[in-house]
This record gives sequence, structure tokens and C-alpha cells, in this order.
Amino acid sequence: MKGYLLSRNYKGLLKVVGPLLIPLIARCLRGRLDPLSVNNFWFRSKCFIPLKIAYAAMGSPYKEWAEVMANPVNAINRMMLETYAEDNIDLFVPLMIDYEYWFKNTPDTDLKTQIEFIYEGIIKPNRGRIHPFVPFDPARELAFEKGMKNPDGTPETFGSFNLVKDAIENKGFIGVKLYNAMGYKPFNNKTVEANRRKIALHKRKYVFSGEDYDRVLCRLYDYCAENDVPITTHCNMYGSESYPDASFDFGKAIFWRDVLNQTKYKKLRLNLAHFGWNPKQGYHGNNTWVKDICTMFLEYENLYADVSHHRIIGDKEQEQFKSDYQDLVRGFPIVKNRLLFGTDWHVNIRMNGYETFKENYIEILKYKNLFSISEIEDFLGGNSLRFLGIKKGSKSYLRLKDFYEQNKIEYPNWIL
Repeated sequence: MKGYLLSRNYKGLLKVVGPLLIPLIARCLRGRLDPLSVNNFWFRSKCFIPLKIAYAAMGSPYKEWAEVMANPVNAINRMMLETYAEDNIDLFVPLMIDYEYWFKNTPDTDLKTQIEFIYEGIIKPNRGRIHPFVPFDPARELAFEKGMKNPDGTPETFGSFNLVKDAIENKGFIGVKLYNAMGYKPFNNKTVEANRRKIALHKRKYVFSGEDYDRVLCRLYDYCAENDVPITTHCNMYGSESYPDASFDFGKAIFWRDVLNQTKYKKLRLNLAHFGWNPKQGYHGNNTWVKDICTMFLEYENLYADVSHHRIIGDKEQEQFKSDYQDLVRGFPIVKNRLLFGTDWHVNIRMNGYETFKENYIEILKYKNLFSISEIEDFLGGNSLRFLGIKKGSKSYLRLKDFYEQNKIEYPNWIL
């Protein structure tokens, strides 16, 4: 949490006070593990006044987000399920992210243990309703390969690639999450050596060569292409970044052409999360990547994009999206087959009315019959299943069936 908040590009007064307030918020919230725990009493008694001051300066959205994310993972999972309890959602696909090598503070729990907990505490108990994506970080993989210590000062003993393989093949994870804005392009990393030198964290000990990054990333792509494993990557000019505006150096949609134009990766299953949508410009403008992505849809048959965290909560925002989607669908009707419903629930929860995100998006797509009823159904699920590669006889389908049989889980209705 601390590292993420410190990565934000603040303006005005927050640019000055943010770096001072954020460590205070993180330190106070670390003790809040369970509503009935001693730590929660400590949180209420020792941190009440400091947090009131911090939240007053930073605003209520940060308060909402921080206090949700300070809960244990299983409690956050329950809150997410409760948000959509009446929506009859059959499958949730949350995305794990590995930030350890890119932010100032590091996790108290190593990534292998986190994955094991998600497997035992979230995936198995939910019996086919939750299948996450596992994170891959090329910096972790290279530190492991070179026998280096991790940011906590202990040997890196797992390696990102080994964790991915085990999670996909044995633990019910169904895809891989990348986050290029941390400091690496999908390919051709030699071209951004100068940009990577801007990343001063950990005394630059984890800033490897472009050839190194390309090599371990291609190892992942080879595995995903061979085993039909989907990849989701952050594709927006905002979010977590290794330094302000790093997304423009490492995360543009068009950078993925360097991967997908290679014959062996032409059919790689890839989701460009957030659809490259610029909240200030929408579909139009010089700094939106939506048109780039739509053009790429025409070239790559397994390329998709999701709509997570689009700012549609509010009448003014909805009207703008309706106008944008008229132009979007007119110019690129293929979008109806490639757009995925996604929420970024843990970020949306900061906003009043976050529970209406799904209904609001459906209303936008229904506007002037832009999407038919069947196309909206595909947006809500059918397109996602195609992106995930889950159809009878596919490698993803067979992996899940094996997982259910090994864990004595009855096949869920959505996979039958």
C-alpha cells in the first residue's frame, strides 16, 4: 500500500504533504488485521487522530480505498463477493500483482506464501467461482537467475517463472498478470535503457539489461503460447508506475506489436487492461490508446481489452461515454467481439455508487442499440471465456477439469 501510494503523481498541496502523510497511513493500517483482533484496538486507539489528519488532507477516496485494502485478503474477497451478490456472477478472475522489486517498501509475506494462501484460502473454498491470474515480474526472475538477494535482504529462492508454472498447472490459476509500467517493455527493452535509469529504487541493483528482460519475458511468452495461457497487462497512462508517466515509456499498447508480430506469438492470448482509455480525453485525443488497440484488434485474433475502472459513475461521465461509444462502434465494430467486462473493484470502491458500475456500463452499450442483447451478453461473459481459451477440449479447459478432480470440486455450471 505504501509503495503504491508513493508512486502516484500528486499535484498541488498533495505534492508536498503526500510523501509525509502516506507512510503515516501505511504504518497505522498495518496493524489492522481483523475487526476482533488486538491489532484493531491498537489501530483505533493509537492511530485515530493521525489518520483523521491524513485523510482530511488526502480526501475521502483515499480513506475508503486504504481502509478496505488494509483488511486481510479473505475479508477483501468477501467484500467483493458481497458487492455482486445479486448479479449472479459465475466466475471472478482477480489479478495478483508483484510490486516487490519496484517500490520502496517490501511485503511482509513472500510471494510464494501469498500464492499458496490464495490457493488454499480463496480458490479451493470458492469451488470454481474464483480463478485468479498469477503475477510475473522479470526483475524477480532475473534476481533469482543471478543468485541475488531480494529487497528484504534474503536470497531470492523461488523465481517468478517457477511460481507461474506451479500456479497454472497445480493451483487453479488461469492466467498471468504483467505490469509493464513498473519499468519494462513487452519486448525490445534495449531501446529503453536510458528510461530505466530513472528508476532509483534499491540503488538500481535490480535494473538489468534490455537483453536480460527480453530473454525472461520470451521464456514466459513461449510457455503461454505453448500451453494456451492468457496474459493480462496494465494498459493505461495512469495507475502504478515506477516513476511518474513511466506508462508512456514502457506500457503503450503499440509496444505489444513487437511481441505479437513474431510468428510464434501471433496467437498469444492477450488482454490490454483498461482499454488504453484516457479519462480526460475519452475515445478522442492525442494521448488515448483506444484507437491503437482497436486497429490491433483487426490484426491479432486473440487480442482483447477490458473496461476496468472506466469513469462511468455519474450522469456527466455516462453521457460522455455514450457519445464516445457511438464513434467507437461506428469506426471499429470488431470491438463488440473483443471487449471484456472488468471492474477494478478495489479502486472503484473509493467512489460513491461503485456498486452500479455494471448496470451503468450496460446502459451505455444499450444506448441507441449500439450493442445488441447477445453482444452485451458476450461483453459480460462470452468474450471473456474466449479470451481465457476455456472451451471443451482446450488446454485451459482440461487444466481446470484436472484441478476440480484433484481437489474433489464439482464442475461449476459455467464450464459445463
